[in-house]
Amino acid sequence: MPITMPLPGRRPPAGESAAINRNIGSCLFSVAVLTVFLSAGTPRALAADDSGYVGSSQCVQCHREIAEVQLESGHPLTLRRVRSLSRLMESVPLEFSDPRNQVAYRIERSSDSEFTLDLVADRNGEADRMHLLWGMGAGRKGITFIGMTDAGAYGQSRVSWYQSTGGLDITTGLEDPVDNAYDALADWMSPPQREHCFACHTTRDADLPPERMDPASAGVHCERCHGPGQEHIQAMTQGEADAASTIGNPGRMPAIEQLYFCGACHGAPPGGNDLQALARYMVDKEVSRFPAQRLVLSRCYSESRDQLKCTTCHDPHESLVQTAASYDSKCLSCHGGDHAMAAGCKVAASRCSSCHMPFEGGFMTHSEFADHWIRIVAE
Repeated sequence: MPITMPLPGRRPPAGESAAINRNIGSCLFSVAVLTVFLSAGTPRALAADDSGYVGSSQCVQCHREIAEVQLESGHPLTLRRVRSLSRLMESVPLEFSDPRNQVAYRIERSSDSEFTLDLVADRNGEADRMHLLWGMGAGRKGITFIGMTDAGAYGQSRVSWYQSTGGLDITTGLEDPVDNAYDALADWMSPPQREHCFACHTTRDADLPPERMDPASAGVHCERCHGPGQEHIQAMTQGEADAASTIGNPGRMPAIEQLYFCGACHGAPPGGNDLQALARYMVDKEVSRFPAQRLVLSRCYSESRDQLKCTTCHDPHESLVQTAASYDSKCLSCHGGDHAMAAGCKVAASRCSSCHMPFEGGFMTHSEFADHWIRIVAE
């Protein structure tokens, strides 16, 4: 399942951010800003060196309420050992047939004591297998597996488990024809590809071989977004006046910076005045998978005076709220009342997103996504 990755960059001058938000034609600056990750300590958020990381258990000591909520949300579940996927473990063996490539798939318990589950692909009587190590995805839509062969090759499984069916199907993006059972198992990954894939599913150490990754670093925890916490803890312990500046707070970012920050894993908008990319995003429904890439097309975004950003509607510490009515208060904060920034809807004052952000599907297996291009959708 494709993801985007942060690139080194710069912070735009204050005036530039304001200008960006006034006009959709100039609302995007260089994609290099993508790693303006945090308002404080920004480059360290994805540091390869583990010095400074203290673990979420330390964050809980002072931020117990919010940390405990986050640890039960979807973000920490984006990478898990396959043995901890209880619904999967209860369902094995699982089978699936790909008639297009004449491949029979099976997830079964591994006969190798070092592993838990294996994926087997059988094509025309020729079988090959890989050991499943990790499940990628919180499971709200599906889970794709990362595995390895006995020869040490790593791959993203060509079949995934899907929530809506409780079974296997082809992984989105891996529908191409295959030549043999080995190719049918996975999209085989080089070390850079592997690191790229893990970067949005780990708090740190995305460059380690998958079998050596610490489960405590798997998933998106506090320090993935706020940066290493050691300096902050020391500053708080010593009673420093500016202790808050020693830890990052993405919630305080201007709208465009936050879109690039969250978009590092959820699909960043195009860089600069890339009108060609913007035009493609207007007609390509598949872009609905990546909220920021469609949100920047919205008048609600460009005319909100920096008020509409990811955290306006979503609390990243909580699991995604999926009921349309839950977002009405966000819409009506700008489209209702005596101090409304924009006119209210003439049709209804409830379930706003069900009309103005309809779900789009058909481009990712067994999945739909709310379209973040907020607009009056033509029938």
